[in-house]
Amino acid sequence: MDDIWFGDEAVAVDAQFLSDGEVRPTAFTWRGRQRAVAGLGRQWVEADGRHVLVVVPDGSRFELCLNSAQSNWRLLRAWERQSLA
Repeated sequence: MDDIWFGDEAVAVDAQFLSDGEVRPTAFTWRGRQRAVAGLGRQWVEADGRHVLVVVPDGSRFELCLNSAQSNWRLLRAWERQSLA
């Protein structure tokens, strides 16, 4: 079962910016913990910026949002895997 978190917190993101406009986050830091990005989901654009779904190695999923006008990243949702041990 996943713990679901909804919010809006600043995060530091390492990313590649592709010529076709897509963004590929490779890692991000949230609440002092750096997480490598193992996979990308869909991307879409809304009024607040470009939203990107990412998966980390433990299977947890996150929705990141890049606001290009303000040059910042926000974490909007997290579906974190619960540890079994």
